[in-house]
Amino acid sequence: MLLKKNFTKLLKNNKISILFIGKLDLQNGSDRIFINTFSKFLNNLDNCVSKVSEDIPEQINFDIVIVKKNFPLSELKKLDKKNREYLIGIINPTDKKNGLKIMQKADFAITGSVEEKAYYSKYIKCFIYPLIEEVKRTLIKSYSSRPKNIICYHGNKQHLDFININLEKALKRLTKEGFKFKAIYNFKNLGKCKKSFITDHIQWEKETWLEEISNSTVGVCPNTHNSGFFRNQLTKLVARKRIFSNDYFLQYKNTSNASSAFIFHQLKIPVVAEIGGSFQHILGDERAGYICYSENSWYESISRISNDKNLIKNFSERAYDLMNNLYDPLIWCERFISELKYWVSNKI
Repeated sequence: MLLKKNFTKLLKNNKISILFIGKLDLQNGSDRIFINTFSKFLNNLDNCVSKVSEDIPEQINFDIVIVKKNFPLSELKKLDKKNREYLIGIINPTDKKNGLKIMQKADFAITGSVEEKAYYSKYIKCFIYPLIEEVKRTLIKSYSSRPKNIICYHGNKQHLDFININLEKALKRLTKEGFKFKAIYNFKNLGKCKKSFITDHIQWEKETWLEEISNSTVGVCPNTHNSGFFRNQLTKLVARKRIFSNDYFLQYKNTSNASSAFIFHQLKIPVVAEIGGSFQHILGDERAGYICYSENSWYESISRISNDKNLIKNFSERAYDLMNNLYDPLIWCERFISELKYWVSNKI
């Protein structure tokens, strides 16, 4: 995407100044990570200063202004002044409702994964900042003190409702054999998922959700998708009847990312994830976890990890090290500033 205006003045500053605008809801992952945590780590760089404000200030003395995806279009129009000298960025873009109009007013977007960047690059210049939570190391449990045979999921209720049929069948087998399936999600607002394999519904709470995850044996990470009733039934039919016997039938949302796995990695919980997308980066070569597609691959992977203490430790330690090396928030902040400067200087 070409820059709409000339912002080369930004390159002359020793420190790039960034203003995040929007009221924060720290129970919302996007607000918590893309604004609160991102801003905090940007402030740790030598070449950047960052601030968060609920409202638009009267005078904007910043190089970059970044807004939430649900920022009111009327307010964004106030920011998009004719002779403005600051870039406008948008977090987590969408092409639903006013999303396209909002992207037209912005210069760039910040996305959470390669999947999201690949999709939204047709509308706007995109940069990646992975959804990396701040997790205290004190929450990591010793391997000997963890419970056995507890499968854990955390995320959105919708993703449970539309879970891959192969994983659903594997989980039903496992829970019949004595495994527990712990689902951590916001059922107070969304209602409880009716899937029969869920043995424990845990309400997501900011103060306790990480502690709940740390008391698990293995984490499962299905790809996120919400394809609607009829398309979901078609997917199940294809998977069950093996209509295309040699093909993978993959579905995931354009905003799919590996953030659910990141939490498990940071807490040293071994992970089994669905094939495709960002999960491949850490789990793709089976040194730090498993990637699955068929019912038996889900069943065997979860069973094997749960029953092998050495495998639990080896996978968890390797994934933890890879997470620290590949997803250091400071490195991603440096990368964002570097790539943004390159884009502005080359006007591409």
